[in-house]
Order: sequence, then C-alpha cells, then structure tokens
Amino acid sequence: TENSSTSSKISRALHPLIRTSQVSLSSNPDADFRYSSIFTAVGIYKGRVFAIKNVKKKSIDITRAMKKELKVMRDLRHENLNGFIGACTDPPNICIVTEYCNRGSLKDILENEDVKLDNMFVASLVADIIRGMLYLHDSPLRYHGNLKSSNCLVDSRWVLKLTDFGLQEFKKDSEDFPHHFLQHDFRLQKDDEVDCKCEGLLYISPELLRCYNSSIQISFGTQKGDVYSFSIILYELHSRKGPFGENHGLGVSDILRKIIYYSQDGSSPFRPPLELLENNFDFVRDCLEDCWAENPDDRPDFKAIRVKLRPMRKGMRPNIFDNMMAMMEKYANNLEVLVDERTDQLVEEKKKTDALLYEMLPKYVAEQLKRGHKVQAENFDCVTIYFSDIVGFTSMSAESTPFQVVDFLNDLYTCFDSIIENYDVYKVETIGDAYMVVSGLPIKNGDMHAAEIATMSLHLLEAVKKFQIRHRPYDSLRLRIGIHSGPVCAGVVGLKMPRYCLFGDTVNTTSRMESTGQALKIHCSSECRTLLERLGGYQTTERGLVEMKGKGNVRTYWLVGEDHLHRLKRDEFRAQRREQQTGSKHRKSSKQKSVKDGPRSSLKVPKSTMNGPLSSESRASLHYKI
Repeated sequence: TENSSTSSKISRALHPLIRTSQVSLSSNPDADFRYSSIFTAVGIYKGRVFAIKNVKKKSIDITRAMKKELKVMRDLRHENLNGFIGACTDPPNICIVTEYCNRGSLKDILENEDVKLDNMFVASLVADIIRGMLYLHDSPLRYHGNLKSSNCLVDSRWVLKLTDFGLQEFKKDSEDFPHHFLQHDFRLQKDDEVDCKCEGLLYISPELLRCYNSSIQISFGTQKGDVYSFSIILYELHSRKGPFGENHGLGVSDILRKIIYYSQDGSSPFRPPLELLENNFDFVRDCLEDCWAENPDDRPDFKAIRVKLRPMRKGMRPNIFDNMMAMMEKYANNLEVLVDERTDQLVEEKKKTDALLYEMLPKYVAEQLKRGHKVQAENFDCVTIYFSDIVGFTSMSAESTPFQVVDFLNDLYTCFDSIIENYDVYKVETIGDAYMVVSGLPIKNGDMHAAEIATMSLHLLEAVKKFQIRHRPYDSLRLRIGIHSGPVCAGVVGLKMPRYCLFGDTVNTTSRMESTGQALKIHCSSECRTLLERLGGYQTTERGLVEMKGKGNVRTYWLVGEDHLHRLKRDEFRAQRREQQTGSKHRKSSKQKSVKDGPRSSLKVPKSTMNGPLSSESRASLHYKI
C-alpha cells in the first residue's frame, strides 16, 4: 500500500513533464499567427500554441527537489502570472513550456516607438506587476529571482503577466544562468561577451551581483532583490531609454563594474540618471530612490510600493473591465493613426517603385506585368531606330582609368537622357559607348517616328559639339549616328531583370548604318529618308552607294538639318501632347482610378545601364543580343 501511494504521488508530480514527441516546434509560426508578430519560439502541444523557453543543458536528472518545484509551479495560478504548462526533459530539447502572450514582452513594447503609452497604460502595467509580485512573495516560491522587462509579458487584453520564475533546480547550471557569466572575477571577462549576453544582469540587485561574482553560495534570489529589479523596470517604463537610460556610451560591462565595485573606489552607488524623469511625478522618483537603495533593508516591500504609487491610478476607472475597455479604445485609436501613417508611406513607396519600373520598361509593358499578364511579342510594321557610338572610344578608354571612363559615360548619357525626354522615343539600351533609341513602339504614332528620331538626332549632335570631357577638356567628342526605318518584332525577354528587346533585320541594318557612318554626321537610310520627305522640313544630301555587310551596295544619305518653321510646329505639337497627357494623369489621379486604358504615347526613358566598354569592332554582339 505504501509503495502504491508513493507511486501515485510520483505520477502526480511528474504530470508537468512533457515528452519531446508531444511537443512539435512550429516550422511556420506565421501560419499559426497570421495577424500577429512572433516574439519567441513557439510549439504545438495538444493542439494549442505555447511559448518555448530552451534550457541550455546537455542533460537533466529528475531529482526529488525538482519534482517538488514542478508541483509548485503547476499549482500557481494568478491573473498576473503566465501559466506554466510543463517541461521537456529529453535532450537536446530540454525546455520549459508556458502560455503564449501575443503582444510580446514589456521590453518589446517599450522598444516599439509606434506604441504610445500614456499614464493610464503605464499605471495599469505597473499595477499588474505589483499584483503578480505580491502573489509570488506570499507563495511557496517566496521570490521571483529574475524580474526584468523581457520577463513581463503582455497578452491580447493588455494584461501584464510575469514569467520565468521558479524552477531554479531545473535551470541550475544552464548556460544562460547568471552564475554561468559571473562565476569568475567579472573584471577579467571580455567586454563584448558581457555586452552581448548579460544585459539581463542590469536588473539584478548589487548584493546579488556581488555574490554571483564570487564563490559565496546564496539562494537564487531574494524579495529585496525583486524590489530592486522592479525599480529598474519602473524607470524603464517612464524613460523608454532602456534599464539605465542614456549612459553616454557606457556598455553593459561598464555599468555592471560600476555597480559591483563602487565601494572600492569610494564613489556613490551607480544608478540610472533621474534627469530623464524630470517631467514625471515626484512620488515616482521618490519610489525609485527607495526601491534601488544600496542597503536591501532600506527597500520597501511591494505592499508599501503599492501605497507609494497609488496616485498613478488617479483617473482610472475602479471597474477592471471598464478600465480594460478604455485601454483597448486608446490602443485602437493609436492603431488607426498608425495604420494611416503606414498607408501613406506605402503609397509613397509604391510611387517610387512604379517610377523605377517605368524607367526600366515601357509603361504599357510594365502595367501588363504588374497585373500578372503575359506580354506577348508584337510586330510593328514600321518604326525608326537610332544607333550611335563614339569614334575613338577604344583608344580613349585605354588611355583613361576605369573611373574616368565611367564618369565620362555617365556625364554623356545624363546629357542624352535629358534631351530624349522631350521626344516620343524609348531608350532600348546602352552598352559601353553604344546608345540605342527607338520611336513608334510600343504605341504606334503613324509616320511621326521618323521625325521624332531625326529631330532628336540633330538635337543630340548639337549637344555633343558643346560637350566637354571632364578628364580630357581639350578633346572633342566625335559622335557617329545611324538611323533607319523598317519593321521589327518587340517583346519582353527573361524573368529576372526582364528586358524589352527588339528583333529583326531593321535592327541589324541600323547597326550597319552607324558603323559605316562618319564622325559628327547622321547616316540615314533611303527608307528613313522617304518618310522624312513625306513629312517635310528635313534637309538631306546623298552620300552614294555604300557597301554593307550582308546588304551589298546600298544608297544612303546624310541628314544635315531641319527647316526652322517645321521644327517650331513639331515642337509645339509635342508640347501640346505632353500637356494633354499631364492633364489626363491629374484627372485620373483625382478620381483615384488605376490606369486601365493602356499607355500614353510619351515613354519614360530608362537610366543608363553600362555593362562595360564596347568598341565599334565588337558591336555585333550588341546587335544580335537585341
């Protein structure tokens, strides 16, 4: 009978022990908490989600004292204590399982600047800590022993719950236990190791720190030590600057040394600066000074602290439910403001992202990709393509540093980009000194594509004559231009860094027009000249027959100028078109409608992308890539 009774008692004591197979660590915590943040490791036990605190021990032996601890922990029940579920003792998954609080710890809340804590919030949280500590001090545990802001959890109803108390035998000799960091002379330890692992020691009372840092054997905590820890949390709540505020660059190791060894240099006890609390109530500062007194006997107990801080609850409703509803209402109002701010930020970031996307791809194509639509390749009966390069670029690159070449190309293409923005064209690509522009796609513009490219070419040629090379100010830039009109096929190529590319013989012919041209001249094909004559206002001169690779002898022309009156009319037409498009954008923006009717004729010009210098001799790689 005696053996049976003993077995029954052991069975009841072992009830809080959980096998590893019963707890599954959540591999995808976001699936369990789709609408909240995850603040700690979580696991699934009996279909519910709980918090997991790992105990860094290689193995554990269940002793009689440990069984008593587990029974005490199982029997502790209070609104302001986080519920203990059980413990896993199977290596390497030795851990403690507790209730999960989905608002995280008090430390998480204080470090989140978006969470506004007014006096009512602070008073409610402080009252919860005091109630929880009063219960613990009257319980068989007698003390908390590790009270700090990260061990004050907040649930969905903004009720604060204390955690990580008790189970001293279970956690003894673990790697994250205070003795593990302070078992040797503290002055001999490395600062970076202390700063990284020992921030929680800032909440431990000076007398306990000194005992941990020596060979003196004491209990793992005291009630007076809990009072000191509470004072640091109270300070942190009001200052929101950490446990010791702004300490002018002092690290955790420096602060701990000042606390532990202050008596040896005759200085006064080192405490958080009260200057940060100048705007707080006097009774709060007085309570802090009493609670962190150097002599433990001079510190009040939590019953006295409750009386000292009673004025904090002025204005709070006596009914707990009403008070909770008021807190939730304030939190909801703050959340609405926060959501509005985040929405505005999201809209601004979306505008920046869209602007960047429109510089990489034609707007119509970008909109199709954003909607998830596949962009089909499209045939265009006639477009005009511009190719240019720099005569002597290879030799100039050889005589210049890479940085000088990059600066030169950046200056040149910045100048080019600012010019072509005034025309209905799309910059396809820049590779080294090669510059490629097209007009007439993806939005067709009749025969105007020839005029857009021709006028743009003349404009670029004028700008080049005035352009100064930064590192070679006395050298003249010799630009060579070729233009040609004809059919092409256009489409988006690739999934990563997709590119809008042109395919067809027209691309190759334009390349030949450029490579067989001359410096500071615009080499024009007969097809392009025919369109320009139809439009009127352009002056061309015949060059004669030119032998081109794969084409034989081809008759070509030089584009030498544009009639002033025709140019003014075309410039006026472009200005009116841009004004109409701008007005259309504003009207659609005011109605808060997305663009669903396709792109406008004016295309954004992508920024220059230079993949390295490309000589005229290796131009074929560019042509066939496109």
